[in-house]
Amino acid sequence: MTLDTYNLPPKISLSEKRLTVILARDEALVCAFCPELDLVTEMATPNEALEDMLEAMQDYAAEYLEELAIYQNAPNRGHHLPYIQAIAACKDAWDIRMLIEIQHGRIQVSTYCSQFAQRL
Repeated sequence: MTLDTYNLPPKISLSEKRLTVILARDEALVCAFCPELDLVTEMATPNEALEDMLEAMQDYAAEYLEELAIYQNAPNRGHHLPYIQAIAACKDAWDIRMLIEIQHGRIQVSTYCSQFAQRL
């Protein structure tokens, strides 16, 4: 039997978004940035950048939990624990996708940074 048999609309459940992934492009590449975890990936296409970010999140979560005493006491990493626990509870990449909100943007380098880089 299907839902049509009972004339019921399908139910779609949404999880609370906990992580942000910002996809930004420049002229050549697409950068995926997760500000909550300080993770960055860079690939040729948005899909590749997002897939690489999902893999980076899984790898980081595994490493964080393996070295929990070090990471949770680090001043720049300790606050990541709730995110790491949420990622670790995911069964697959689809579950991780349900945790993230994707935003889009462009990479902008300030004039000051460009002038500084030219001096190097």
